[in-house]
Amino acid sequence: MVVVRTHDKAEAARLLAAGGRQPRLARDMAVDLIAARSPAMGSLPIGTRLETLDSEMDGIAAAAAAAVLPGHVDFGIWSGVDRFEYWRQLLAGEGPCGPVLAEASRVVRDQRGAIVGALVVTDMPASEWWAGDPWIPEVFVVSGHQGQGLGGLLVEHAVRACVNARHRRLGLTVSEGNPARHLYERFGFRPFRATWLIERPALR
Repeated sequence: MVVVRTHDKAEAARLLAAGGRQPRLARDMAVDLIAARSPAMGSLPIGTRLETLDSEMDGIAAAAAAAVLPGHVDFGIWSGVDRFEYWRQLLAGEGPCGPVLAEASRVVRDQRGAIVGALVVTDMPASEWWAGDPWIPEVFVVSGHQGQGLGGLLVEHAVRACVNARHRRLGLTVSEGNPARHLYERFGFRPFRATWLIERPALR
């Protein structure tokens, strides 16, 4: 089986018509920070605290796994991924997203000090589709703490930090069907590109 990644809607339609299977459709979204208006997100739940992002890969990888359980739209894309190595590369700035912007990135810890949420902002390099502005490659809240406003507080912090640093845009990717998209839209994020991941049999 071969996985084809395309941004072309017509190509995606052809692949699907030929028997391909679509495990994921994702939307790249961005907010214009010059005109950004952050909604009021309230305060942290009692016992939780917002802290700077550190390099605790074990804790953050385990927490990220606890945020995407079976039934979540993104569960399948993590199959076979070494989460510890993924987070090591991301926090070290070794991947395609660029170095981490520490002031905009945060973790949420509970009263025991365990990580229950995180948001990472990186300095995404310029490319043919992105102007080199900050990017959110990861944001999550573990399942037992979802619905308490932690995701909104993390996004609010990221937007405010990027505005204060005089950046022009902030982007992220969200899977089709992920309810987090509604949160991002409240902050002014709008889709600008689609990515289809389509599985098809390998050619012989």
